[in-house]
Amino acid sequence: MAADTTLTEKMRAALRISSTSAKITEEIEDCIEACKADLKNDGVKRVDENDALIIRAITLYCKAEFGYQNNAEKFRNSYDTLKMRLSMSQEYNTVPDMSETDTTGGESGAENG
Repeated sequence: MAADTTLTEKMRAALRISSTSAKITEEIEDCIEACKADLKNDGVKRVDENDALIIRAITLYCKAEFGYQNNAEKFRNSYDTLKMRLSMSQEYNTVPDMSETDTTGGESGAENG
């Protein structure tokens, strides 16, 4: 599925790309989807396209992939650092809609005596 149009337009602006050609739009959307897959692959389970840190990660990823201002390595390092922090953050590395009644972990609060 293609990336959200709003996110695509945010990346177009971040990359300073004025062209709206279908090929460039497709490349931007592919880059967004690749970033989301990369984040999920490294343990970021909450990839909300409206979250400021996720948008920042996608922006850094796209700038690295497009070689924005010949600073691809700088943007890749910034992306990797943010991705690591997101993957270590409980807010981003846990499934958001987990049921609180799930007792498969066996934690009931009772002590064995």
